[in-house]
This record gives sequence, structure tokens and C-alpha cells, in this order.
Amino acid sequence: MKLTVDLSALHRAVAPLGKVVTHFNISSRSTELESIGSHLTKGLILGKDIQLDQIDGSDGILNYDGHQVMLYIPDQGNNIQNVLSNGKEKWAKRVHVAECKTIIGMREKGRFNDRYDVINRIDGFFPVFGIESHSKQEINGEAELAVCQNCLTLINHNNFPLLSWGDKTVFIQNFLYSKFFESYSSYFKALPKSTAGFQSAGYTSDWPSISSKIRLELDYTCEQCGVNLINESKLLHVHHINGNKANNNRDNLRGLCADCHKKQPHHGHLYVSNEDILKINRLRREQHKFDVFDYNNLREYADTALDGLLQKCESMRLPGAELGVVINDKNNMIAIDLCWPRRKVAVLINMSNAKALRVHGWNVLTVFEALNNFDLFQAQVR
Repeated sequence: MKLTVDLSALHRAVAPLGKVVTHFNISSRSTELESIGSHLTKGLILGKDIQLDQIDGSDGILNYDGHQVMLYIPDQGNNIQNVLSNGKEKWAKRVHVAECKTIIGMREKGRFNDRYDVINRIDGFFPVFGIESHSKQEINGEAELAVCQNCLTLINHNNFPLLSWGDKTVFIQNFLYSKFFESYSSYFKALPKSTAGFQSAGYTSDWPSISSKIRLELDYTCEQCGVNLINESKLLHVHHINGNKANNNRDNLRGLCADCHKKQPHHGHLYVSNEDILKINRLRREQHKFDVFDYNNLREYADTALDGLLQKCESMRLPGAELGVVINDKNNMIAIDLCWPRRKVAVLINMSNAKALRVHGWNVLTVFEALNNFDLFQAQVR
């Protein structure tokens, strides 16, 4: 769509200043970004629209062009009717969210044994098709497919490997892709459109002034963790306790830092960047908001993308880690997601500063590296 803007009034206003007006064009890549998100929601064919080497699994979680993605096989064969009836039973093909052994096998063979689709739709329903066994007619529809258990085991999602067989079955039945996307959102530059769209919906027209007044009243201090964000005011949100954004009564509103807000029930739609969580934890540490750690405390304040590793550390009784640690590298302050300072072991979500930390003698790992080589990792930490 072409946008025409009349700037004649502006030209007249600045004319007395001399020749300062020039012609210009504004170009935007927003349509391109939207197209990528839209195509991923509908599904891209692996091996045709996108190649496997374009999907990055180095952090465990599958990623394509900054978007979290899933791989699944839409062709359900002769089981199509059963799959459409209940796609979480054993006859249905599973959805891959991480670099599990199935995906590793595909990479090692250099070929695709089946036709996979690459998708980031988060409502749990996936386009499927198959051949009806009696009529031999092709049937299309949408099925609620289950997540791959090997994927959840690989990243230790919610301590999945330690669950009993019965608890694993219940967990898979209740698994929400939207919540999963939210938990690991720090790895990605954008959430799916269907997730991000929730953030601006439902607020009343006077919400900006109401929110601003409450934040000012609280002196930009989080009512849950107590961190003061007066110098990072955009990181203090106002939360509707009962979830009704039209209910702006003061007893239904609570000032929360972005991290505490993200972790409220039913807030799987809220995206908070890794950079912002690092800022909040640095300020919490400077303001002595978490000086004594146990693993419950760590999990309460850490980026949710670290949760699988923290639960593994707790189950293996590793010494407690620290949050909010910052290293001065030639006046460049490097924030660390999680670390054991005495052992100089650091875990980073964004590895851009890994080289600088290593110069300072730190052993730096990704979350996935720590989980995937846990025996070596725990030997370094203990």
C-alpha cells in the first residue's frame, strides 16, 4: 500500500530558515518481516521452501531467521481419521521443538525421509492430511498434535525426564505451545504474530494515563521483587490482577517489573527480551534484592529460558549460582545470565560477549551446552 503524506504546511513553516527541505523516500521492511511470520504460521515445506541447514538448533530450541519454529509431518497416512479425532494418541506423528535425535539423524543423513513442514503456529493445531482407508479419498483438516518427548527430555523442560510414565502422559496432554514459546522467548527476535497480538488488545482508551499515574505513584518500584526502575521506567509495567484489562480499579492493578509481569499466570503472550531481563537482574543485585540464593530463589528471578538447566542443577545438588553479575571489560559492562563466580563458569543466552569473558578467564557455555554435556559442566561448577 502506498502512503501519501502532505508536508506542505511543514515546508512553509521551515521556509524562513533557508533551504533545509529536501525530497526523501521512506522505505520499510516491515512487510517482509510480516511475510516471514505469516508464512511460518501457515507452514513452509522442508526441502522445498527451506533447507534444514537454515534451521539452527545450536541452542537446543529450533530457530529460523530469528523465529522459534517446530517441525512436523503433515502427512498422517491411513491414520488421518484417528489423528483428526485425537492427534495426541500414539498413531499420530509428533511435533519437534528442539534439536532431538530425530532432527540430528536428519542432519547426519543429509536427506529428508518424510515431508516435514516448518511452522510456528502456537495454538496446538496443525494442518494435516491423509488417505481414508476405505474410500481411498484424501482428507484434509487440523489436528491437535502432541510434542515430541525426546525434545522435552533434551532441554529438560520442566524436569520432564524425571517424571513418571503416567505424569509424562498427563504433561504431554496438557502441554501448551504458547507457554513453551514464552518460556524460551529470550532466544528470538520476535514471537509469532498470534502471540504478540495479545499484548495490545483489550485496553481502555485512558489506559496510558492510568498506567503512568500508578508507576509514578510507586516511584517506579516493582511491588513484587522491590527493584527500583526509575532510570529504566519502560521496564515497570502495570498488571491487571484478574486479567480483565477493562477493570482499571486500583485494587485490580499492580506495578510489576517486566520480568515479574511475564511470570504471572496466563501471561504466555508477554515477550521480554534477554537484554531487559539482564538489566533488571543487574539492578536487583545492585539494590540488594537477592543476596541469598537457593534454587527456588534463582528460578523465581532468572530468565525462564534457564529453567531447564536450573532444575537439572537442583536435582544434582550443584552449588547455587548467581544472577546479575556484571564484568567490566575495558569500560564495556558485560552482564551474565547465570554464573558461578568462584569457579568462573558463566552461562549465556546471547553469546555475543562470550569471547570477551573468556579473555577474562571465564569458562562460557550456552544453556544447551551445559545440559548436553552435563557431566563436564558439573565438574567445572563443583
